[in-house]
Amino acid sequence: MALHMWGRIHATAALSALLQGDPERAVQSIQAAAASAARYGDCPTCSALLNPVAAEAFAEIGDAVNARRHADSGAGIAAMFDSAAWRAMAESAAGSAALADGDPTTAVSHFEAAGAGYDQARQPYWAERSRRLASLVPA
Repeated sequence: MALHMWGRIHATAALSALLQGDPERAVQSIQAAAASAARYGDCPTCSALLNPVAAEAFAEIGDAVNARRHADSGAGIAAMFDSAAWRAMAESAAGSAALADGDPTTAVSHFEAAGAGYDQARQPYWAERSRRLASLVPA
């Protein structure tokens, strides 16, 4: 059962840290998720939320390599299942990775696509959050 819970628990802790303006603490939660996965195993679909949160945290600290790694992981999960939510999570992660790469136009496009995907998945909190991320991207 643990392998189904670690990603969710650590993603929630990382999101909380991001919402408090502490991306370094968010990264610590993401690293704790990786350590838990190494020890107990990992369920990629249960850990899907970790990817957009991780990509955002790494982008905020200027770590484009790890932001891209989590965006790629999110895209891989989204490709395995026909799910608007997983596609939206992948778009959000890709937006953060594009931001970390210094490509604001692409970042906004991905965040807006994430918002539309979350709307389709009936997840209004995440849809609004994605649109807010798009609005915060410097022009």
